[in-house]
Amino acid sequence: MSQQIVVKCDEERFIPLLWTGKEAELGYEIVLAEPGASITFRGLLIGRSDQNLALDIKVRHEAPNTTSDVVVKAALSDMAKTDITCLTTVVPGAKGANAWLAAHILLLSNKAKGLAIPSLEILENDIKAGHATTVGQPSELELFYMMSRGLSREVAKQLLVQGFLEDIISTFPPALARRAAKELAL
Repeated sequence: MSQQIVVKCDEERFIPLLWTGKEAELGYEIVLAEPGASITFRGLLIGRSDQNLALDIKVRHEAPNTTSDVVVKAALSDMAKTDITCLTTVVPGAKGANAWLAAHILLLSNKAKGLAIPSLEILENDIKAGHATTVGQPSELELFYMMSRGLSREVAKQLLVQGFLEDIISTFPPALARRAAKELAL
């Protein structure tokens, strides 16, 4: 089931998402319906055991001078799995649109799986758009360096995960940021 969000003229919306394994599917349909509409979406996915999430985000720029900034980060351990699909569409007439979308997945075990598919559908010339995606495990070199300074492998890994996710958590409202920090401490 998708949540639909319509952003009006000169309105700025911030949407935070913290997933900790309760839902199997989440969807967002975001429409930037009028000039000057702006959306910032920050998603943090923390998966454990055999938790599984299909996250689908669709952003549609329907008016001139609209802005979307979508960033999702995931940290998956055990046999957790996530599929992240993001589609940003800029329709004809949405001149001056500015769109960014990114999905980054950190796999904390050999059995965790992540798939990130960012897509752009650009039907207007006078716009700015980009996307990025990464899926990988913590750097062995960074872990080695931290362990050579006296940290255990687990503490070093925990610090790397916290550093990886901090830029998302720091944007959350205080209560949600505390909940995210508590989930990471588990």
